[in-house]
Amino acid sequence: MISFWQRVDHFVRHLSPFATTVLLVVLNAIPLPIPDYRTVVPLVPLMAIYYWAMYRPDLMPVLAVFFIGLLEDVLTGAPLGFNAFLFLTTHGIVRSQRRFILGHGFFVIWAVFVVIVAGVGGLSWLVATILYQGAVPPAPAVAQLGLTLAVFPCVAWLLLKVQRTFLMRL
Repeated sequence: MISFWQRVDHFVRHLSPFATTVLLVVLNAIPLPIPDYRTVVPLVPLMAIYYWAMYRPDLMPVLAVFFIGLLEDVLTGAPLGFNAFLFLTTHGIVRSQRRFILGHGFFVIWAVFVVIVAGVGGLSWLVATILYQGAVPPAPAVAQLGLTLAVFPCVAWLLLKVQRTFLMRL
């Protein structure tokens, strides 16, 4: 018979992908005293969505991704639903292609992430151009893309540690 505390432990472990992603959203929204940081901040929450959709899609359901996207929108001042759309799109692409991607080395997983982030970056730039009713300089989007790709291995390593610590017994 499973005790109450075992059920609580199991529940908390199942929440770890969602909780780590929410934590990354909150940390990502903290303004740093770096000029123009907000325009080039790495897309760390997108990394977590990608990672969990790839390795533990059972613990990162669509509703959680939608909530995380809305939280990102609220905290960053993005148009409401924009990041939710980007996160859901990323989640859907990864879940539909994960059987082809898994089993390959880290560089293949990183290369797929490059393609997804390039698409997300292009879409973000297009939406900004439409919202501001004029061409937005692409340099910040390119810088954000570069920072995101550079930071991805570190974030993936941290999420791997979370997965091994909290989810290996499940």
